Amino acid sequence: MRSELHDQRRDKILRAAHAAFLRMGFTRTRVEDVARAARVANATVYTYFDTKERLFEAVVADALSGYEGLFDSVERSAGQDVAKALTAYGHIYFRFMADPIVRGVYRTVSAECAHKPELGMMLYHNAHRLLGGVLQRMLDRFSGLGLLEIADVPVAARMFEGMIEHVTLTISMLQGDQAPPLHPAETYVPEAVRAFLAAHAPAAQPRS
Repeated sequence: MRSELHDQRRDKILRAAHAAFLRMGFTRTRVEDVARAARVANATVYTYFDTKERLFEAVVADALSGYEGLFDSVERSAGQDVAKALTAYGHIYFRFMADPIVRGVYRTVSAECAHKPELGMMLYHNAHRLLGGVLQRMLDRFSGLGLLEIADVPVAARMFEGMIEHVTLTISMLQGDQAPPLHPAETYVPEAVRAFLAAHAPAAQPRS
């Protein structure tokens, strides 16, 4: 029962902190604001999170937690169907970058990075851990099998993800966390996959 109460109180603090950080930004948010919103004492917040930075890191991790394992599952089921694997990855990445909770975290960090660059690196490392290099490994494997022709796998992976970020995350930075993507995933992701495959199709083998 005590452990359950501990988890409930921590979740309550995280929800209050998430709302406060998104509304006021990292710098302007005080631990006192979070404690008041969560209806706990300041000391209770510090029991769970010894600094505001640790609290924010926990908010980021919580925001990304709904996607744990999803990218790995694409890699596990990839097989040798390049289009199918990239489409599956693209749909999850699209959903991830169109998620208002994820967008809010990116927006909050972006607003603070000029004077708090460590927040940007923290978000980068959390997102990198979540994605786990799945796309790069798949592209490297497909390239090794001769199914794709890629000169620089990390660059190619970033270009594919960049096509998706442009219509999801970028628009939210200009129009708000709830702004709909510029195009629906059902039509945009297959088109992005087609463009990527056309750019990296293996060269035709010369006839003997």
